[in-house]
Amino acid sequence: MNREPVVRISAIVSTFNAGRFIEGCLADLEGQTIADKIEIIVVDSASEQAEGAIVRRWQERCANIRYTRTDSRETVYAAWNRGIRMARGIYITNANADDRHRVTAFERMSRVLDMRPDVALVYADVVETATENETFDRCTPIRTRR
Repeated sequence: MNREPVVRISAIVSTFNAGRFIEGCLADLEGQTIADKIEIIVVDSASEQAEGAIVRRWQERCANIRYTRTDSRETVYAAWNRGIRMARGIYITNANADDRHRVTAFERMSRVLDMRPDVALVYADVVETATENETFDRCTPIRTRR
């Protein structure tokens, strides 16, 4: 019997003119310690940049990436709702195109949700940097929120 792997987390990436960020975003999502349990849903809101081509290159080697593009620009909330309708995961998160993630972020957050059924929402630590595209582990923080 051929069974599809269980999708634990649906990570929704909405994008509009974020071509300079999408590569790093996808790299961090695919680099998660539980990447084999994550689906990445990229909602391209009629971007004028090359996000679609970048995503298609990633799809050639990563079967867990889904991509949709709208004919016209929509709000981030409309894009997130579109992604939620596509989602198959037990948990749903947004992964902003300009965010970078610690490799254990999704594992840690989903573990809390698994262990605490009374909790419906978790947040990751946030490190704000002044330099675009620095990774979580190699960055120059200007502010940290926990």
